[in-house]
Amino acid sequence: MKRKTILLALYGFAWAPFAHAQNPAIDAAFAAAPFQQWIAQGPKAELPWHSRITPPALTLHQRIAVRVEVELDGNELVARCCEGKAVALVQITDQQGHTYRNYGEKELKDATPGLGQYMVSLSWEVFLLPGEYKATVAFYYSGRNAHNLTSGRVHVGALKHDPLQGSWRDLPTVEFCDSQPEGLDAFLLPNIEGRLRLPAKSGRPIQVEILENVTPYPSERRRPKLYTDRLAMFLPILKTFSQLQVDNGTVGLSVLDFARRSVVFDQQNITDREVSWTKFKDAMAANSVVVVDAHDLEREHDYGQFFASEMTRRLNGAGSDSFKRVVIVISGPMELGSRKPIEIAAPTESNFAVFYVRCDFLLQAPLVMRSPILGGPIAPPPQRLEALEDGVGKALRKLKPRVFGVHSAEGVREALATILSGLSGKQPQ
Repeated sequence: MKRKTILLALYGFAWAPFAHAQNPAIDAAFAAAPFQQWIAQGPKAELPWHSRITPPALTLHQRIAVRVEVELDGNELVARCCEGKAVALVQITDQQGHTYRNYGEKELKDATPGLGQYMVSLSWEVFLLPGEYKATVAFYYSGRNAHNLTSGRVHVGALKHDPLQGSWRDLPTVEFCDSQPEGLDAFLLPNIEGRLRLPAKSGRPIQVEILENVTPYPSERRRPKLYTDRLAMFLPILKTFSQLQVDNGTVGLSVLDFARRSVVFDQQNITDREVSWTKFKDAMAANSVVVVDAHDLEREHDYGQFFASEMTRRLNGAGSDSFKRVVIVISGPMELGSRKPIEIAAPTESNFAVFYVRCDFLLQAPLVMRSPILGGPIAPPPQRLEALEDGVGKALRKLKPRVFGVHSAEGVREALATILSGLSGKQPQ
């Protein structure tokens, strides 16, 4: 029988992550073991484990990443309780010979008996620029002579026909993500210091507003994990767009919840591509999907009116000054619940533009799935049916938006490149 795999954060058995550039703690961790000697000796597998490095892939953060994974038998950890530490060391070497290190360790006294029924997994996600790398992973128990070590080559190729060439120009070659992020940090990666280079050079002043809809679908209010899974796709996209740089204008960011008729988070005049993600997380926590006022649910038919009022407010003033209003709407297809169709009236002046990044990730799920055990049809993911009606797109029709249906990191990249060209006054391809 296949055993379940868990992260080491469960049962209080959490690895201490150190995910940034070299620091004294990392230096001390590597100095505590004969790491260079182990490398000279070559691969070793003296302890039960399984290690692998996933193929490079473009993420929704618009960074290429690999995942370094180590899987351990929970019984092995319990058997070694309760003296010493379990230690994992990770080293990435680039083609210039520069090394980037990370590690995790934990006191074995925290390996409680219940851990024995699981396979235990720890992992690091690593952002890499195109190039050739060598990844080395070591694992050992302090005070014991045995160790494991494996090394492998990692080739990260350049993206073919990359529509955002130059966007990685200012990034570090290697950047470790936190190995055990908590809550929304898993999607926002606030400790990642690298920033994309996404300049928009407009000949006229522009005022850009990024508007993301985080309204939960009805099924997500009943099953909050579904909502969390969707935020795993939506929040990296939001963070990516927040890194826009408008040379002749401003960038603002707002997050809306139609159910509460509220602006959950708002930050205007973003400078240096820095958003207050701490305040954003606090706002999202206060806007818990689990707690929705019954009065709000009774007014679901007003979703469209709220969305229309927010769009109108942001487009107001188009033509009254020299600034061109640009609104980038990021949303999944969603029924607005209005008794009559909502259509947002366009400003009388044409000094505006609307881009609609329609996140179609849910639409990729099949309408009918088959049970892997019985083979018969089972219900599709609940959100799949709720995302079939695109009330948001219908409401925007009179604004003549440029619509991008995206369902992959590559699709988001294409949309972002086209929007940047539009902001710079170039004709769409």
